[in-house]
Amino acid sequence: MYACPFFLAQLNWTTVEAGSKRNQIPAQAQAGGDVRILNEKAGERLLKALQKKISESKQVADTTTQVRIEPGRPPYVAGPKGEALARRAQAIYQELDGRKLILIPHTFGGTDAGYAARSGKPAVLESLGLAGWGYHARNEYIEIDSIAPRLYLASRLLIELGKDYSRP
Repeated sequence: MYACPFFLAQLNWTTVEAGSKRNQIPAQAQAGGDVRILNEKAGERLLKALQKKISESKQVADTTTQVRIEPGRPPYVAGPKGEALARRAQAIYQELDGRKLILIPHTFGGTDAGYAARSGKPAVLESLGLAGWGYHARNEYIEIDSIAPRLYLASRLLIELGKDYSRP
């Protein structure tokens, strides 16, 4: 993993492909990585920096190297409306024996909430689901004791938001 605060990016090399025979030098090779960026300008800056690095560091004659960034599912960035809603959620969760709700203003993971938050119109929250670990992994689990408190949080948050919109 390579985290680069200047670019607001994180790069993880995830795939490599080269040749099919042990005793032959492959004609081509390919490496793939997963890049998570917090905004499009960061992606443009990262791409330019990678292209510059490649042009400055050619090691093998008669070879070419190319780099590209293919946009995928965007990360979640809360924005001012999302942060205000998050503080409301924290206050509600605190009602349950002083429980703490840790909120992170952005994720590097791709999420549907990233699409919604990009417009800047709605207040979007991410990761209010059940507590646990290893989400989407083979050893994923949830903490059973988190079910009732999280249902309470979701219900109370909807009730409070409903009150906001029912006033003339």
